Order: sequence, then C-alpha cells, then structure tokens
Amino acid sequence: MRKTDLSPDRRQLLVPVKMHPGAFALVPPPTPGIDQLMGLRGIQDEVSRARIALDNLQMLSKALPNPELVTRTADRREAVRSSQIEGTGSDINDLLTFEATGSDEGLPPDVQVTLNYVTSLEFGLQQVRQDGLAAMSRKLIENLHACLMEGSEYNWIPGVFRDKQNWIGGGRSIDQARFVPPPAENIDACIADLVSMLQYSPSEEDQVEISVVTRMAVIHAQFETIHPFFDGNGRVGRILLPLMLAAEGYPPVYLAGYLKDNQREYYDALAGVQLQGKWADWIKFFALGVQSAVQESIGTALGLEAILKKWKEIIEGSGTRKQSVLYKFPELMLGTPVLTAHKAKDALGISFPSASAALKLMEEYGILTQQNKQQRNRIFYAKEVIDLLNKPSSLKSD
Repeated sequence: MRKTDLSPDRRQLLVPVKMHPGAFALVPPPTPGIDQLMGLRGIQDEVSRARIALDNLQMLSKALPNPELVTRTADRREAVRSSQIEGTGSDINDLLTFEATGSDEGLPPDVQVTLNYVTSLEFGLQQVRQDGLAAMSRKLIENLHACLMEGSEYNWIPGVFRDKQNWIGGGRSIDQARFVPPPAENIDACIADLVSMLQYSPSEEDQVEISVVTRMAVIHAQFETIHPFFDGNGRVGRILLPLMLAAEGYPPVYLAGYLKDNQREYYDALAGVQLQGKWADWIKFFALGVQSAVQESIGTALGLEAILKKWKEIIEGSGTRKQSVLYKFPELMLGTPVLTAHKAKDALGISFPSASAALKLMEEYGILTQQNKQQRNRIFYAKEVIDLLNKPSSLKSD
C-alpha cells in the first residue's frame, strides 16, 4: 500500500505497523453520517431505483404461496457464489449432494466450507427474524464468523477478532500489500462504530433518513476496510447484507452473483473507498447491484413457482389419490432438490419404503432423475430446479 495511492485525507489516517518497520496501516474514519451521504452526487437516482425494486420484491414475496422454499434454494446459490468469489470450486450440485448424503466422497474438498456459509447465513437470518434490529450486533458478527470457519483450517480462534496485523494482497510481504487494514488494537472501536450504523433508525427530528440500500453499501465497504478477522471477512461482509434487509422486513436479496460477475469492478470500487474515500462511486455500483439482484430474485421465484405448479399437475394427472404421500413431495423437492429416501423419510415423517416408492414414481413421471443407480442409498435430482439455480446471473454493471 503506497502512500501515493491514498488521498491526502486518508494519508493522515496512517499509523505505523508494529513488527513491520516502515509499513503503515490505515485506521478508517467513522462511517459517513447522514449529512455526508446526502451530499454525495450522482447516487440518488440509482439508490431510489434500488429501493423501489426492493419494495416490488417485498410485494411479490407476500403474494407467493411458498416464499420460504424460494429463500431456501436462493440461500444455497448465494453460498456457492459468495464462496466462489474467494476461490472455492464447489458448485450448487456439489453442495446439495453433500447436504443430501452427508458424504463428501467424489466432491470438491471445499464443499464443507460452502455448507458452513449456509449454516452461518441461516443462523443470522434466524437471529434477525427473532430479535429484529437489535440482533445486528458485534456478537452476531462474531457468531457468523464462528459458524463460517467451524472445522476449517484457520490459524486463529473462529469468531474472535485478530490479535495481529493482516493485509490484503502481497502474499507474505506487507510491503507489497494492496491494502493494510487497521492494527488489531483499533478493531474494537471501529466495530463499535460499524454496529451503530447496523442498528441505525431515524429519529423523529430527522428530515430525511439513510436508505437501507445506502447503509448496506456503507456497511459492506466499512467492514471490508476494518477486516477484523484473519480470513472470512469477505464472506461475513456479504452475509450481513441480506440480514440487514431481513431486519427491516424485506425478503433477503443476494448480491454475490452480481459481485462475482463484476469482480474486478467490485474490488476496484472497494479500493476507491478504502484508499480515497470515493463513496459515491461505490454506492452507485452497489445500488445497481441491488437492482440487478432483485430482478434475478424475482425471476428465480417465478421460475420455481412455475416448476412447482407443473409438478403438481403431473401428479394430479397421474390419477394418484389425494391422500397419497406423493403430494407432499413437490414442495419438499423445491426446497431440497437433491434427495435420498432417508432424507425424504426424515423430512416428511414417513416410512422408508413409502419414501423410496414415492421417489421411484417421481422418477417414472420424469420429475426426478437418478445418478449412480447402483448405489444402495440412491440419490435423486430435481434437474429443473438445479438448472434454474445454475443459470448464469447475467448481471453486469454498466
């Protein structure tokens, strides 16, 4: 991190790094306040469009008969995409297969890391739906990281902020780093300021309020600038985004597809904030991402509902009696598109023979397909759902 890369005001925030003579770290200023954010040029139109898009998604979600099933599948796609930004190789099929079988045989070695992302995200959503805005705390950040890093190779204690200096880029040389976050002794104060923005609510005296879209952009950039953990910062920072929406009653919206497809612009825009305080460029990029992610969410939700309707029509057209357990399978498969008979038995509270027979019928109807038919614990795939989740996001920034 060269001083010449920093704006004059950011250079004043540099502090020497202990144990690394000649190196400097950046202690970020507090999160920008309402006056500073309202004074930014060129962002209001995009932020407003993003907010309208969120409102439209909220209305659609209320009208859907199975929003929780849509959320469950979207959670897993987000886990895959967000983890892939950090270099993992597992795809949605790998993750769903691992969940269904509990075995990583023949799967990428990082599939457990991706499943940990799901665990962390679901934990966070549960906390926020239970406690609302009060859940957005330092403790939540620590617990998200603990879930994320459980059982992985991590050189410190999961869920505990780092006790030494870290840096971004440059390999083992801090002198070649792209960015050097604040020293460990500054993290507590930085996180306390971040939490105040996470728990923001306008006062009665405020003439205007900071849009949730703007706050999401600020939180993500500020968290990545603080970089409080040795590893997992990007993933925790992205998990916080749908939690902020859920805390305000919105359906979770997932931006990893947009950020992954625009990864260079993502990193460049973040660097612009970190090194030069270019908040307007970052917030505009982020707001465009929210709009695009909402479009994808709506498309996915409608696609899943269409698949569910088609499956139900197939079963009804087969002449199956209404009391049959078969009618329970479409919704189960929408949220769990990779199934074994054991998983179906446990999920629906039915016998193993009943689950096995139903899965076989679903295969005969063309709803499910099978791989490795010679296996004792056969695996069934709802290919239509997996193909929809695998569909490229096609979300590009302008």
